[in-house]
Amino acid sequence: MATIRKLRGKWQVLIRHKFNKPIYKTFSLKEDAKTWARKTELNIEQGTFKDHSLASRYTLREVILNYRDKITPNKKGRIEETYKINKLARDPIAEKKLSDLTPLVVLGFRDELAKTLKPSSVNNYLNLISVSMSYAEKILGIDLPHKPMLQVKRLREANFSGKVISYEEEERLLYWSRKSKAYWLTVAIVLGIDCGLRRGEILKLKFSDINFDKHTAILKDTKNSTDREIGLSTRVVNELKKLPRSLDDRIIPIFTINTFRFYFYQAKKRARVKKRFHDTRHTFATRMTEKGWSITELAQQGGWKQLQVLKRYTHIDARVLARKLG
Repeated sequence: MATIRKLRGKWQVLIRHKFNKPIYKTFSLKEDAKTWARKTELNIEQGTFKDHSLASRYTLREVILNYRDKITPNKKGRIEETYKINKLARDPIAEKKLSDLTPLVVLGFRDELAKTLKPSSVNNYLNLISVSMSYAEKILGIDLPHKPMLQVKRLREANFSGKVISYEEEERLLYWSRKSKAYWLTVAIVLGIDCGLRRGEILKLKFSDINFDKHTAILKDTKNSTDREIGLSTRVVNELKKLPRSLDDRIIPIFTINTFRFYFYQAKKRARVKKRFHDTRHTFATRMTEKGWSITELAQQGGWKQLQVLKRYTHIDARVLARKLG
C-alpha cells in the first residue's frame, strides 16, 4: 500500500509491495502524489510497472563514460570513438539525468550542433547517445521512461562523395611522392590505385604477408573483421622490392595516421592535386570496372560486402559506355 507523507515542504510517496523493493517519489502537490500512487499501484498489480528510479539517478555522462571504458576498447575505431565520447561528455546535455532526456531535449541538442558541424558529424553524436542509452537499458538494467532516439530524426547527409584520380594527376602525385622524405609514400599510392587497399590495410601490411612470386598478399583483420587474399600488380611488387625492411616487418613503419596524412597532403599540394587518399580506392574500382572486371572480382579484391556500397565507388565515364554501345 502507498504511504503519503509531508517531507521538507513537499509530498513524498512510499510504496511497499511484495516482491518489489520500496518505491519513492516526491511531488510538490498532494493531489499529484495521490494520482501517481494510484497509477503505480495499479501497474504493479498488472505487472506492467517500470522502475525509473535508476534513470533519475544516473546522468548521460556517467553512462557514456561507462560505455567508453567497457565497450569502446573492443572496437576497431576505438581511438576515434573515444575522442567523440570525451567531447560529448563535456557538452551540457551530458549533465542531464537519463529520465530527463526527452525528445525535445535531444532535438535542441541536435539543432545546436547543426550550427557548427556537418550533418554527418551531428548524426555521429546522435548515434553515440542512442547506443549509450541502449547500453544503459540492456546491459546496466536501467529502465528508461523515454525513447527519444526513436523519435528524433537524423539530419539528411550529403550524397556519398568520391572522385577518380586521372592518369595525369597520378603521374604528378607519383613524381612528388618519390621526392618525399617518406620513402614508402609511392608504394602506398600505387597500392591504393592498383589494388584498391584501404589506408588502414596498407598500414597493417607486412612483408611476411606478401608472396612476391605469386604477386599476392594476405590482408589480416580488415575493416570487416575478416582476412582476405588479394592480387598485387607488377608495379606494386616492383615498388615493394625497393623498400628497406623495418624492424617490425611492416612495409610502412609509422605509428600515427597523422604522419601518413601529413606526407600525403604535402605530396598532393606540390602536385596540385585536390583529391583524398581514399580516392585512390574509387580510382581502382572505376578503372577495373572499365577494364571489364566482374562484380565478384571487384568485391574479392576490394573487400566490399554490399553491392550498393561497391556501386558508390565506381564512377564510369559516359564516353566509356558510348564506346561499348558502338
